Amino acid sequence: MTSTLTAAISGRFRDLADTLTRNATILATAGLPDTVVSVRAEVYRDVAAQLHLLAEAESGEGNPLVVVQTDTDAAIAVARRLEQLAGQLTRNARLLTTRTTDPVMHRRARVYRDVAATARLWAEDEAAHAAARTRHTSRPPLSTVLAGPNPLTEQAATRAPRVRPAFLDALVDAIATRRRQGWSVARLTLWLRTTLRDPQTDAIHPCAERSFVSYVAELLTQTPAGRDLRAA
Repeated sequence: MTSTLTAAISGRFRDLADTLTRNATILATAGLPDTVVSVRAEVYRDVAAQLHLLAEAESGEGNPLVVVQTDTDAAIAVARRLEQLAGQLTRNARLLTTRTTDPVMHRRARVYRDVAATARLWAEDEAAHAAARTRHTSRPPLSTVLAGPNPLTEQAATRAPRVRPAFLDALVDAIATRRRQGWSVARLTLWLRTTLRDPQTDAIHPCAERSFVSYVAELLTQTPAGRDLRAA
């Protein structure tokens, strides 16, 4: 593995660790109920520490039998390690709730599962970037998709019937804009899970669910301007 690509991989893990640490700090200083903050912030810091360990491992000499030759290979390597991390976090959650009804342990397990889902989305986004580099194909513009009243909002509303039309129209517009910029479904889901999370209840907005984002992305491919757009 070349030193440049090793640095790129370890740097990606450090970036993700910094994101979790920053989120934990924001939670701890936001004045939210302790039941919302304490467990989630602690788990964020724990996973951030694991990501720093991954970064340090990548910064070592590495396996001389493994040679990463391209940026695509580096992205695939990051995706694979993130999938492994997600599996480890899921196992942690399972162990925490084995033979116990302690509500604190169950809350902690729920946060581990949530972060595991986020790690899988990170992995999916890395894999999507790798696939995009491999294809080297340009995507057609979607500038005409949202001309005038958004024709997709009514269809998207069938998946989120309780969401106000004005909000949904702006959300579909935002998703379309980022798809034009090459954002994958996984990256969009990660963005929405952070942007639309209710800090008081710790609940994820229905429009931040991956199934909703995938549905809107698919609708975009069915419009005349985006018919040839392939979901990442």
